[in-house]
Amino acid sequence: MKIKIDGIEANVLAEDQYLQINDISGSDLGRIWPQIEANYAAYDRWLVYHNAADIPIDLLSEIGATLEDDFIEMRLYADSFNCPKTLNATRITEENFATFAAYHDKQSPDMYWTSERIARDLSRWGIFALLQDGQIADYILLSMWHPDEAEIFCVTEGSSCEELITFAAKYAFENGKKYVLYMADDNSISHKAALSVRFAATGFSKSYKIKRSDT
Repeated sequence: MKIKIDGIEANVLAEDQYLQINDISGSDLGRIWPQIEANYAAYDRWLVYHNAADIPIDLLSEIGATLEDDFIEMRLYADSFNCPKTLNATRITEENFATFAAYHDKQSPDMYWTSERIARDLSRWGIFALLQDGQIADYILLSMWHPDEAEIFCVTEGSSCEELITFAAKYAFENGKKYVLYMADDNSISHKAALSVRFAATGFSKSYKIKRSDT
């Protein structure tokens, strides 16, 4: 849910005690921080930046924020996509979700999007897996809730990474998305795979976290 804190837009998920504010200036953050501390001390609070020049490093340190995620922002547009042959991946649905849930939570224990949160509305997701003897060997998780954008939230860092990214992009464009977004770790297998599928770097994303007061 989007709210405003003294005129500054924030995304709040009350059921998960989660608050996120994007690209807030140092002056605005200093102004509204007492309200955030007073009303959201029990929340995990995230401050996300997409321009290095705008990051108020000293203030973030002062309020106890630590850098949690540092990604290269990459995008693939439909008119740049050249689809080679792809894998015959298995779509994860309610029928086989339990198998995915166990694998996903083990592979990504620190990810906000746990299987429990994903399961709240599977229609918002495209989840595809490669199975071996009935078990997941590799998978990709794609958000589909934005009208124009799909976003790769995670993909297995393995030999099938490029093919899974290709498969997911093809699915996104077949479902009317204009582009696919991926926040990749620099020089990772998935970063190189995304480049080979013609994703282009468009910026970066740095996420700072202030832990809730009860942790």
